[in-house]
Amino acid sequence: MKGERGGKHRDRKPKLHPGMNVEALTSYYWMKADLIKFARQLGLPTDGSKPELSARIEQRLRGLPDLPKAQPKHARGPRDSDKPLRRDTLIGNYTSDEKTRAFFKSQIGPGFHFTYHLNQYRLSHKNLSYGDLVDEWVAERERRRDSSYQPPIAEQGKYNRFVRDFFADEENQARSLRDAAAAWNAIKDRRGDHRYQPRDKRNFNN
Repeated sequence: MKGERGGKHRDRKPKLHPGMNVEALTSYYWMKADLIKFARQLGLPTDGSKPELSARIEQRLRGLPDLPKAQPKHARGPRDSDKPLRRDTLIGNYTSDEKTRAFFKSQIGPGFHFTYHLNQYRLSHKNLSYGDLVDEWVAERERRRDSSYQPPIAEQGKYNRFVRDFFADEENQARSLRDAAAAWNAIKDRRGDHRYQPRDKRNFNN
């Protein structure tokens, strides 16, 4: 019994504190708000994405020099949308503003909206034109019309990925979003992998 208690105690999610080891930080799931609060406690910048915050905190816990402050990703100078946009306009200083939206609507139609996928596509490819973005948006729309298509989820979207995989399991077809949320809450504070495991009946209450 003592051994079991000790095992449970070791698996208990720790509190974020300056003296914790890196393994304790990386073995558990943390809300972005928790990381922001912890970064502030450590005297670190609190801006950026969850992965950026985690990397910044991990660097400090390892006793290594702080990571250099990320430079703004947008280019200097006038925005692309300050001049008329055409399909052959090369992307320089992109902004998701109303003028850019108007260009996409003129090419795609009133159904256009800015998407996570389009932004990631733009950031991961070089020498793109605005016509390339139009074509990729339309291609993504066609892919989504296939009922078997599963759009990619950002790495930090662990909850969204868990819910998607939860409902992909045939055993959960009759369950509700509340059931999926309960299953997530049951594992999110555990050490290790937080992906949905279909055969792990501990993920939800029967």
